[in-house]
Amino acid sequence: MIKLDQVYKTFNKGLATETAALKNIGLNIAAKEFVVVIGSNGSGKSTLLNCISGNNMPDSGNIYIDNNDVTQWSEHKRSRFISRIFQNPLNGTAPDLSILENFRLAALRTKRKELSIGTDKYFSNLVREKISFLKMGLEDGIEKPMGSLSGGQRQALTLIMGIMDDCKIMLLDEPTAALDPRSSVLVMEKAQDIIQKNNLTALLVTHHLKDALRYGNRLLMMKEGVILNDYSSEEKNLLTIEMLAKLFD
Repeated sequence: MIKLDQVYKTFNKGLATETAALKNIGLNIAAKEFVVVIGSNGSGKSTLLNCISGNNMPDSGNIYIDNNDVTQWSEHKRSRFISRIFQNPLNGTAPDLSILENFRLAALRTKRKELSIGTDKYFSNLVREKISFLKMGLEDGIEKPMGSLSGGQRQALTLIMGIMDDCKIMLLDEPTAALDPRSSVLVMEKAQDIIQKNNLTALLVTHHLKDALRYGNRLLMMKEGVILNDYSSEEKNLLTIEMLAKLFD
């Protein structure tokens, strides 16, 4: 589903702050794999997601999604395959619009500008049905402003909004970083359910070692722009938090 072939990305070339964020990355991710990516700050985790999503273009190398060479594709063009969940639950939603209106925007994300989707009874019922999957009672208040919700509620809704267009890939860039512990657990459990139910290919970047062990079926450890370790599902199941912590030394 995702393939990176000899991908390099350097920021601030020729300056004192030059940083080689990705160095000769070769990576194959099969359809329906749920890959967790860990590493210290500056290891290249977010840059990896940015290059896959099209937010950053690689300096060299190629990126393939679903057998398409998307290396030169814009972020918008890749969005037909990809849904991305960011660290801050405020990103990706319009606080002054209602839940329903936010879902309308999400449904239009990859549509041509001349197409439109209204908020008629059919669409409202569709949104309620999708939101009910969260089991948070939010389907009964779809006219509420998005900004009136808690961070956990907004992030959970963002997960549902991300699959309004039947995407194939979900990129989660530290989706619980701005949440309290209780909301973090809720969002991650819902994310895993959505990924499994919709047969998505997923990448999760996280600093939480407990989450790195609990979620996903493959684990990548990045350091200074390279993939230092690549653990299969069987190898990942044998790891402990203490073993992972030592990799950061």
